[in-house]
Amino acid sequence: MAAGTGTASRFLVDEALVLPPLHELAGVAKVAQPREGRRTEVRYDTPDGSLRRRGFSLSRHTDDDGGTRWERSAPSLEPAVRASNTTGPGAGVPAELVEDLQAVLRGREPVPVQTLVTRYLEYGLLDGAGTVLARVTDESTRAEGIGAEPSGPDRRVWAVASAGGALGKDAGTMFLAAGAVPAGTDGVGGQDAVRHPEGTGAGNGDTPDGTDAGILDARSPVALLLLEYLREQFEELLRHDPRVRRGDADGIHKMRVATRRLRSALSSYRSIMDTEPGRSLRGELRWLARVLGKARDAQVMRHRLQQLIAAEPADLVMGPVAARVDEELLHDYREAYGHVREALHSQRYFQALDGLEALLDSPFWTETAREPAGPAAARIIRRDRKRLHRRVRSTRTLTGLEYAEALHDARKDAKQLRYAAEVWAPVQPKEAKEMVDAAEHVQKVLGEYQDSVVTQAYLRRMGATALAAGENGFTYGRLHALEQASAQSAQERFAHAWKGFPTSP
Repeated sequence: MAAGTGTASRFLVDEALVLPPLHELAGVAKVAQPREGRRTEVRYDTPDGSLRRRGFSLSRHTDDDGGTRWERSAPSLEPAVRASNTTGPGAGVPAELVEDLQAVLRGREPVPVQTLVTRYLEYGLLDGAGTVLARVTDESTRAEGIGAEPSGPDRRVWAVASAGGALGKDAGTMFLAAGAVPAGTDGVGGQDAVRHPEGTGAGNGDTPDGTDAGILDARSPVALLLLEYLREQFEELLRHDPRVRRGDADGIHKMRVATRRLRSALSSYRSIMDTEPGRSLRGELRWLARVLGKARDAQVMRHRLQQLIAAEPADLVMGPVAARVDEELLHDYREAYGHVREALHSQRYFQALDGLEALLDSPFWTETAREPAGPAAARIIRRDRKRLHRRVRSTRTLTGLEYAEALHDARKDAKQLRYAAEVWAPVQPKEAKEMVDAAEHVQKVLGEYQDSVVTQAYLRRMGATALAAGENGFTYGRLHALEQASAQSAQERFAHAWKGFPTSP
């Protein structure tokens, strides 16, 4: 292994420090004459620093040999993804990188906001035979642009790269003794030490009475409790947007869940915020969840049927059942995912994100928002729990499709109760966990019942289509019977779970 391709360590140093005598390191016979080089990194962002605030980044790197590359990082994607630019630094940002950042850019063009110029001296550490054992660089970086100072280095770094062994560790020990400090674990030599464009955070963190947000407890204003949860879920939505744009199945699921959590929290805790824009945003979140849901539902249905068919004895699978299921559900998924792509490129989506961001930055509170979080949230949990109880009671007189629809509504009520209890968790963790666990269990059992009901309807339709095409419909009927049994089992498990459902707060 060549030196420089193994372990690497970086250390922040003061400008006044002198590089220690590298030739005194064990095993080093000679230090080669230094090679001088220069690298440039141009960071792109929106003028207000939105990418940086949200944990995204985009930059163009030019090495001392003139080679240019673009780098972008996004919280849910591999941070080392790179795109080469063969037309020179004057060309635009590669379209695929801009696409990954649209959750934050929202149609805006990223612009250069800061240039980092790094000049370095690279020293080769040689053994007696002239073999390079390690390379040490002394780098000085200056920032130009927003947040930069006109003179003086923003950062100086000593770095050692070796093929392994004790030499790299010995050099690090020598650097520490000389006054250097480790550059951190960000993998880029303490990038956070470089001055960034200034900007506001995800929200102003103010309470309704104007004090700064601190550690949450039961006496904190309930407004802080809600804001903490909403901000977390908004960041989660932004995090998974790039994965959805790339067609990642789990990304669709995670983004849909974040969307539902946002909507549920805004609904359950609506009394502590002004009616608008919360009501309008709930409508937009419902729209987004439905768009994502159609693609997700096709994924779930296909997986469920694949498992059912695979579990059947071969002699009971008559005709091209698996092929027909795959063909139809893959078609449904592709069509649904096309609508997802359209939605994520729409002004409606971008405006919904803008609205959520504005709500989190400048919420409009009611007097209720000042109430202590513990009792205020508990009151909301009780209200949501009572609504679920009423829904379940209403199913006792229903049958058939009406019964199935009522249980589906009960599942949605259980989900809202679960998310409301998640908001409550930071200040009443024990009580909240009991409610979250119970509501999640009921939601899961009712979800299995609903999946079975939907699958039965799908199998009836598929069976009729197969018969019309001259195929054997036996397997569809058999699978339908299995799903009926699955639905009955889910009903029984729900009845058992409901008996032990928490009666407090």
